[in-house]
Amino acid sequence: MKTGIYSVLCAFITNAAIGACFVPFLLLGLKKVRQMNTFWILGFYWFLNGLVNLRALKVFSAGAIREFLQHLSDYYDLADIPLALLIFAVSVRGKTRKQLLLVLLGFVAGESLLIGQKGYAFSWPIVVGVGVSLIVGFSITGLWLYLKKMEHDRFENSMAFIHGAFLFAYGTYLIIYLLFYLRASGTYSETDSSLLYYTSLLFSAAITSAGMFSYGWRWTRTSNPRYSSSSS
Repeated sequence: MKTGIYSVLCAFITNAAIGACFVPFLLLGLKKVRQMNTFWILGFYWFLNGLVNLRALKVFSAGAIREFLQHLSDYYDLADIPLALLIFAVSVRGKTRKQLLLVLLGFVAGESLLIGQKGYAFSWPIVVGVGVSLIVGFSITGLWLYLKKMEHDRFENSMAFIHGAFLFAYGTYLIIYLLFYLRASGTYSETDSSLLYYTSLLFSAAITSAGMFSYGWRWTRTSNPRYSSSSS
């Protein structure tokens, strides 16, 4: 009975999480949201997340489509961290943006060199471990800087949601990563890790969507337009 309920719960969470990944992309349909470069990249980021995770659904679990999605997932693993760093960089200005872009370029260069010399299988754990740690660190920094300010514009309020979503998603992934690589015999469950991953994905996508929706729905002409596509 417990196994049956657990399986149903896993299936429900997985399907809900994958569906939620496409919501930020759909929110680009809101006029004010699609005026922001940050939200375009964010919507594309979540669209790719949903796409590569489609292989977890039964309808895509076999045949050529699963093979295609698996190859796409391998490539996305390499683009995931750079995309997240790009989102952070585009959302700010001045010296902070330059610093983030330098980190982004340094990460891509290091990733490319490591894979070129050692191959994908050897490099993947290192790339993921370093990259996830970077995103967790920048998410915490972003939230800390937000909390230090007394007043915020609409975009900054929205980005607080985004930083929180990234912290939750990548923080959970970091836990799963450590459990996998530090696992002792019989203590690691792939099913439990999968449930934890998709639960994290669901909540992160929902938090991101809430942030984007709050901006698109409540945006006014008096908001600071400094982050719009026309000023980037």
